[in-house]
Amino acid sequence: MKSPPRLVLALAALALLIAAAPALTAQVATLPNVTYQPSETINLWPSIAPGETGNIGPERILPNRPRPFDQIDNVSVPTLAIFHPPADKRTGTGVLVIPGGGLDRLAIETEGYEVAQWLNEHGITAFMLKYRVPRRTPGPGWRVGVQDAQRAMGLIRAHAAEWKVDPDAIGAIGFSAGAEINVRLSVLHAEPRQYPRVDAADDLSSRPDFNIAMYGGGYTNNNGMNEDVGSRINTTTPPMFIAHAFDDAALSSVILMGALKRANIPSELHIFAAGAHGFGIRESGLTIAEWPELCLRWLGQLGFLDRPEVRTYAKNLVNARDGGAATLPRYSVDTHTAELASAYASQRRIVARALAAGGAIAGYKGAYTSVAAQTNIGVKQPAHGVLFKAGRIEALPAPTISLKPGRGVYVETEIGYVIATDIGTKVRVPRQAMTAVEALVPVIELPVNLPPLMGGTIVAADGVAANLGSNQFIVGTAVAPEAIANLDALTVSLQRDGQTLHEAKGNEAQGGQAEMLMVLINQIIAQGHVLHRGDIIISGALGGAKPGEKGGYTANFGPLGTIAFKLE
Repeated sequence: MKSPPRLVLALAALALLIAAAPALTAQVATLPNVTYQPSETINLWPSIAPGETGNIGPERILPNRPRPFDQIDNVSVPTLAIFHPPADKRTGTGVLVIPGGGLDRLAIETEGYEVAQWLNEHGITAFMLKYRVPRRTPGPGWRVGVQDAQRAMGLIRAHAAEWKVDPDAIGAIGFSAGAEINVRLSVLHAEPRQYPRVDAADDLSSRPDFNIAMYGGGYTNNNGMNEDVGSRINTTTPPMFIAHAFDDAALSSVILMGALKRANIPSELHIFAAGAHGFGIRESGLTIAEWPELCLRWLGQLGFLDRPEVRTYAKNLVNARDGGAATLPRYSVDTHTAELASAYASQRRIVARALAAGGAIAGYKGAYTSVAAQTNIGVKQPAHGVLFKAGRIEALPAPTISLKPGRGVYVETEIGYVIATDIGTKVRVPRQAMTAVEALVPVIELPVNLPPLMGGTIVAADGVAANLGSNQFIVGTAVAPEAIANLDALTVSLQRDGQTLHEAKGNEAQGGQAEMLMVLINQIIAQGHVLHRGDIIISGALGGAKPGEKGGYTANFGPLGTIAFKLE
């Protein structure tokens, strides 16, 4: 009798293994007070979870547990529940929700379902993790929770398109022991998974793009951070939002913030006067009830509440610009809006991408600062963009700048203000804006000529969303502010090859130079920037923008000096 083929034997052996594997389903505890339900729930693992050896009993609601909410335990089949926000609110951001419970139970009602509902209300897709409890031994108590969390992050990114989330905007929120899992998830991402690879989902990053750590513990000791966590906090650690109540005995959140500060990870820590441990998302008459709003403002500042079309435009603009495309996308066309508020959201995303790539902010530029410019573009207020250090050119010696084919520029004469101190709040009067200036400098700005690249006439939102074509700028010698008696009377002229292109005065800026400086400072602060000492603000083109044609240029700024340069 002929022997069975090897493939048949292998399949038969595989069938026996599958038949012998423990069941993939378990009795699920139903929480009687939970009415908000997920769109779908999936098992994290295609077979048994790593290290599971037998049945620990059915899931259940813990009896006789003195808490004003229900908790469950005996979770042996971890799951991921997907809660989608209303389509008209969807931002594209996703959050892995990790309930607490001391690693032995799950406070899944208050730190799971209720959190998912709150996230959905603000356009965020929630992925509630039901991880294995109680803790398994041997090994550290957190391991199976981290295994399940890592697996969940990979699955979310693998299904990002299906679940309509941005794979670069997947964060995590953890409560109590869930915060320990969350923090460990954030520092262990650069290492191999805490389990053998299962499938392609495990090839994707398990790093949260942001981390919300609520009254956590387990990652600190009496001497500070646990070594296995503290030694791994570095520049790859995501930014964190941390909240804790003062009457919660643990010092872990304060210690964590200290470690993040030392590693220069931009994060926030909120210690509220009272609230005890486990306050979750429920209403309270205490100030601790403010944490959800503070958290949302933090997420918004980081760009994680931006609408999907804003994210898409910013990404497409950067890819087209950096790829040397013949045309650039136009914001008002791609997003069907000309609102400046959302255009600034695109600008912030473009700036964030540049900073992540190693760029550094040199300062800010004013745009549409004269009445004529505002009338021409159709707005009633100025705007601003961000300047980068890579674009700064020193006026001495006289520079020669090569024009790029298909990338025309404007030539603009502007007054620059070098900021003398860090500023994080708005200014009330023009005089105070001027007292924050340590030096004046003449500036030639060479912004990209956007209309031809964007297919014709643009609106203000198009310029703002694309960061106003900010590119190169030439900076002259600094002069003390007191050396110029009246900036509004300052005369500026521009010549090309001996031909005068324009003559203008400082008072072209709407309201005068001091007024416009105050307006720009306040606008910059309102968009979430902080001015630092040494930053430069250029207050808008005097004499309008002139097409950058080949030739030798001389700009005379009177007592501010001259700038000579060549375009070729």
